[in-house]
Amino acid sequence: MDTTIATATAALVLHLVRHGETAWNAERRFQTPEVPLSEDGRAQAEAVATMLKKTTHAELILASDYARTLETAAIISERLGLPVIEEPALRERNFGIARGQLYADIGEAKIALWRDPHHRIEEGESWADVFERVQAFFERLRASPPARELILVTHGGTMNVAMSLVSGGTIDAFELAPLENCAVRTIALPLDAQTSHEVAAAPEG
Repeated sequence: MDTTIATATAALVLHLVRHGETAWNAERRFQTPEVPLSEDGRAQAEAVATMLKKTTHAELILASDYARTLETAAIISERLGLPVIEEPALRERNFGIARGQLYADIGEAKIALWRDPHHRIEEGESWADVFERVQAFFERLRASPPARELILVTHGGTMNVAMSLVSGGTIDAFELAPLENCAVRTIALPLDAQTSHEVAAAPEG
């Protein structure tokens, strides 16, 4: 059994994948959970699935339970032959009252206010809330890793949060960086020594 990841790096390898494009992405509209991929988005997902098949050794896919992420994950799953598990912790930030509205209709002044990591949108979340959600998810992964290498299909903002947490970033210093649809970023989530030993010793299933 290959134990290189667990024993040599004492980390889980996480391939973060943003979902494919939707019509609402193209319109620059705050999305709701049920928005599906567009034709272009499905083509992007097919392309990233091909790339992941060539470049990764993932054993499992975890995906946000929104339609666009589950559709992206299903395309990757079909190409790689991997199961998909829904993971609500990978959802995007809940933009509350903004859902369904065009960015242009809301205005840059209000959107700039929402970039404050501690500002919670009415009926939604702050970036600080997303930090807490993803941090708790990472702690669950560390405590009980389902596999040594995972594909996580999620959203651009949540990817930014995940990368910030792994690099030691703080919520007060958080800044959102743009990520293209079906962008892939690979990170290593460190394990403690005990968890690393348990993952390395686990029998293959």
